[in-house]
Amino acid sequence: MSILNADITHILINDLLSSNGGSPSALLTLASTSRFFRESCLPYLFSEVRWPHKSKAEESGLRFFPEGLWPYIRHFRLEWFDEWTEPTRLKWGTLDKDGNYVPHDLVKFNLAIAKMPKLSKVTLICPFVIPRSLFQSLGLSRSLSAIIFIDTPLQIGITSISPVTLKQISLTPVGQTLRIGDGPTEPRFSDITYFIRDWRRKYRSQASWRQVQEIQASIVFVKTHAAHITHLELSGSLCSFGALARIDWPFLKTFALTGNAPVTEPYEPPAHVQLFNVLARMDALRDLRLLFAQSKAQEFHVLGRDDPPDPAHTAKLATLTDFAISNACKLGGILNHMSSLQRLAILAIVDLPRWPIALGQAEVDHVLADVAASTCELNHLRIIIEDKLTPNVCWSITSNCPHLQTLEIERCGYHDGKSVSSWQEFLEALSPLSALRDLRICMQFPEYDDVDELESWRIVRKDCAKTLATGLKLLGKVGFEYRKRAGTHRYQDAWLDFEISRSKGGAIELCQLPAMWYPFPEVWESSRLPF
Repeated sequence: MSILNADITHILINDLLSSNGGSPSALLTLASTSRFFRESCLPYLFSEVRWPHKSKAEESGLRFFPEGLWPYIRHFRLEWFDEWTEPTRLKWGTLDKDGNYVPHDLVKFNLAIAKMPKLSKVTLICPFVIPRSLFQSLGLSRSLSAIIFIDTPLQIGITSISPVTLKQISLTPVGQTLRIGDGPTEPRFSDITYFIRDWRRKYRSQASWRQVQEIQASIVFVKTHAAHITHLELSGSLCSFGALARIDWPFLKTFALTGNAPVTEPYEPPAHVQLFNVLARMDALRDLRLLFAQSKAQEFHVLGRDDPPDPAHTAKLATLTDFAISNACKLGGILNHMSSLQRLAILAIVDLPRWPIALGQAEVDHVLADVAASTCELNHLRIIIEDKLTPNVCWSITSNCPHLQTLEIERCGYHDGKSVSSWQEFLEALSPLSALRDLRICMQFPEYDDVDELESWRIVRKDCAKTLATGLKLLGKVGFEYRKRAGTHRYQDAWLDFEISRSKGGAIELCQLPAMWYPFPEVWESSRLPF
């Protein structure tokens, strides 16, 4: 009976997990019902934690998690609050002789690391230089395999994260704020105080010498772990192609470049040559993401301007199964060489506070023609477009990519309005995709008031979902883009998603799913929106 109870409890907890669509408070409620459920829920409730908390403090300092919870922690997020570093509002730390913030209670996490046997991932978001002692403690962890730096100053001290074997590394510099399409962004990026914090202004004033220092620290750090890394996310502001090309990456499967493209000096080979010099050292690479932000500078030419392109370069492209690229790159003449491609994402990215310009109709047609010319069997397509979606675009997709199982078409800056095409016309255009299971589409719907108590905008999308589910027999999920209020005078693109259930009698039931997003630079798997 105890085995049966354990099995039932596991199923119940799994259904309530927020990662599976459950409410964040649902699992906490279950844990409050009895001691048995509490003990069963603890490993799930505290598998991912954030520290410090503003409300968890006393006169002696910040409170840390009780030692009894440490064995459950798998992902630790160290997110220090910006406002605590302000000279006029200094809290839980002091300023050194150079005016740099030094936290007081970081030692509590430092001492706990050795007693976290399941700690596998650490995310660091800190408005100060992290002390070497913390890196040394992380380096001695026997379970740590992934580390993420976001908006955190980097110094050579990060090379002290050793001898731990890291398989996943992500490095994002201070102040890298990107907008992907016109979808959800971190709420802190919408607050002007984020950009005018004293420590961040000081950092920007020292940008010239700090960048040299951070590139050096980043390259030495990733080189130390290159023999084991399988997943690397790296900002172009923190690396150079020349340095990366001198490193072997025997097990690297996923390589993502974000932000600005690495700077190429006049005396160096062209940027595209250097890029492929880097890729040539990555024998196991299958997932390449070139997610640069649009700029006024010239487009990044992946294959250069050579006609025909270097055969060694096109041969490398032919080995990739997953490819994500932004419209900061020249798209023409790339995809036709990617004969093994299975997943493709084409995104519109720009630095905040600007808005990106996505692909127009003619560019979409050229991209799809290149996909067809490659003879690959593409099964996953995610694309952001600039113009209003029409059935003709859908016909172009289905004719050039007939094997799609997942399709997401997002409009950058979506808006409702009178559609000139019926639901049936879109259904007919998508019907040739006989294997389609997941669909997100930016069809236009009539314009409704967003404070309409009847929620007409939601009802009409649900009706359309039933129409598409009836015509597309294997469809399991369907989503529609809409314009969401994100502030007093601010709107952004969002998705209304439904899960489709089919009974043996043919009846179709729709269940609305929680709001989802892609935490950058993830492009393939969405997760629950955390804000």
